[in-house]
Amino acid sequence: MNTIGFFGDSFCESQANDSWCVLLAQKLNARVINWGKGGASIWRTFMEYESLKQINEIPDISIFCWTEPYRLYHPTLPIAKGAVPIKGEDKEIYKAADMYYVYLQNYYKEELAYSYALQWFDRHVLSDNPKKVLQTWSIKPFELAGRDVEIDLQTGTYVNESMLEFAWGGKTPKEGFKFDIGLSNHMTTEQNEQWCAKMLEALSQ
Repeated sequence: MNTIGFFGDSFCESQANDSWCVLLAQKLNARVINWGKGGASIWRTFMEYESLKQINEIPDISIFCWTEPYRLYHPTLPIAKGAVPIKGEDKEIYKAADMYYVYLQNYYKEELAYSYALQWFDRHVLSDNPKKVLQTWSIKPFELAGRDVEIDLQTGTYVNESMLEFAWGGKTPKEGFKFDIGLSNHMTTEQNEQWCAKMLEALSQ
């Protein structure tokens, strides 16, 4: 049986029966060996992949769902601007993050670091992967901030679409749209099925 890994944030985290990740693994007859993590930054994704690479357990199919640039790296906790502390976790971590966002954050620097790091990973790390790679977006960067910046990803199959916008049904949320945390990967069952079909088609090319 082939293996498949999902690398990213909450848009590829759900293990529910209607999750596009679960559906895709079933259609490909593949065993999932990595899932996304809610609130994760791209740096967590890099480190997850490197950890698997070091022990020679890169999945036969690796699917990367890239998130926004502004999240901070933490090995276990989701750290983003305005993040609500998780009950039972060290509140000082969230306090430190809040202070960073207030006093130290520079959006332009973070966007440059994000663009450079993602394209380096694409060109110099993923390009050495002899197995199947698919790259897409959980949250396509810069568009939400009104910036016209394009990140060129070249390794494997590249689906230049945003799952956030797919969930919204357009570039902005439709009237009355609300994120339901009970939904798999922030999408309805029908949307999960449609995204699964999109990924399956991309992988078959």
